[in-house]
Amino acid sequence: MKNSIAVLLMILLSFSGYAQEDKEQTDSEKRLESFTKKKRHELSLDVTAALILPAFQPRYEYILGRYSGFGADLFIAIDNENVNTEELEKFSITPFYRQYFFSKEDFGAKGFYAEGFLKAYTYESVSNIDIFPPQEDMEETYFETALGVSIGWKWVSNSGFMIDLGIGIGRNLGFADDPDNIVVIPRGGLHFGWRF
Repeated sequence: MKNSIAVLLMILLSFSGYAQEDKEQTDSEKRLESFTKKKRHELSLDVTAALILPAFQPRYEYILGRYSGFGADLFIAIDNENVNTEELEKFSITPFYRQYFFSKEDFGAKGFYAEGFLKAYTYESVSNIDIFPPQEDMEETYFETALGVSIGWKWVSNSGFMIDLGIGIGRNLGFADDPDNIVVIPRGGLHFGWRF
């Protein structure tokens, strides 16, 4: 009986020693684990929206791991009399989920990605009323939701500075009762930000 207990203890000790040997990490794995524990949050700003429209479009993304993340964009149009468009997005919130591919670098969650998004937004439709002179513009505000996909590329430096370039397309789900409602909406931009 004592011999069998001693043999059993030796087997258990050898398995625990073997398991500890398997858990040793390489330097690269240690850096990745340290980075992903500390730097899982990203804040960025779309510079194309700021320069072209103008609009304020911040983005937050939470990094789940080397290959995925989720977050949301917020879009707030800044009123500008010089912008001459018939349909102008005023406000939107766009939650998204991203999957990163070929992300073999130590710090992960960068490089080529594909994402799915759901965009809820309001826009103004401007129509001309020319029954009686002078002509008047009639503005109506509508709410719409779109479902879509995007692709892009993200660069992240070791210090955490990041650049995100993406483009996508979404299809409106038909909640707006606007007769001139467009069916397809674009998504994209150039974001500069920080991973922390």
